[in-house]
Amino acid sequence: MKIVLYGKQGHSYTVAFKNFLNATDVPYVYKDISKDKLANNHTKELYNGTIKFPTLFVDDKIYLTPTTEEFNKIMQDLKLRA
Repeated sequence: MKIVLYGKQGHSYTVAFKNFLNATDVPYVYKDISKDKLANNHTKELYNGTIKFPTLFVDDKIYLTPTTEEFNKIMQDLKLRA
């Protein structure tokens, strides 16, 4: 399983999602769109020129700006627990 999270430092959902992922044993990649130019450009492509976050990638699935409830459902479906 490959998990990548795009977000921004200090953003509440980004912080919450990172905290959850840090509490699991599953490795993931975090990219701050304010510091990572490639992630920033990828975000613009995904959101038709707009900067939005967080964005979650799990294997070949992309979750655009998931809410806390959506994130929790994704993690539950993956059988991940903090």
